[in-house]
Amino acid sequence: MLRLTTLLGLLTFAGLAQAADNGFYLGVGATQSEYGLDNPLDEDGFDDKDNGYKAIVGFRILDSFGVEANYIDHGNAVLPPGACAAVVGVPCPGTADVEAKTLSAFAVGFLDFPVIDLFAKAGATSWDVEGTGVDFSFDDDDVDFAWGVGAQAHFGSLGARLEYENFSVIEDEELGTISLSFIYTFL
Repeated sequence: MLRLTTLLGLLTFAGLAQAADNGFYLGVGATQSEYGLDNPLDEDGFDDKDNGYKAIVGFRILDSFGVEANYIDHGNAVLPPGACAAVVGVPCPGTADVEAKTLSAFAVGFLDFPVIDLFAKAGATSWDVEGTGVDFSFDDDDVDFAWGVGAQAHFGSLGARLEYENFSVIEDEELGTISLSFIYTFL
């Protein structure tokens, strides 16, 4: 009886693992971003990490290839005057809050395994970085290269994804983001 139960369990698990290979998918996730900024004067109050959120829309065309668009709100970095001046190139009268948002389009390559997929992606990102402080503000945006790597587990139409993404923003500063997302594939 134990052998029959084990065999039925394995067959069911194998069927679920193969069910969500290709198709249109949506996802949401939680992020932690590090702005990669310097604190040249080692000032107190410097914090270039924050949590944010992510939305994903994609289409997996083949087992090994897909296209994807992401929107990420990276949260806020807090920059004391010396660190702020290093980022924007002009002295800041006080502490500044810096926030970044990115809208990205990627080509995604997958290494497809029964339950876990490994993937790498490369594409373009439209970024917007805004900073505000006492009697001070700046706003900069551009389009640059972005890339990412990660792993995802899928069970039927549901999946979970852990990934790292890297964005080039102001003066080629590296904005690194780790995210945990949940995906639903429409079969």
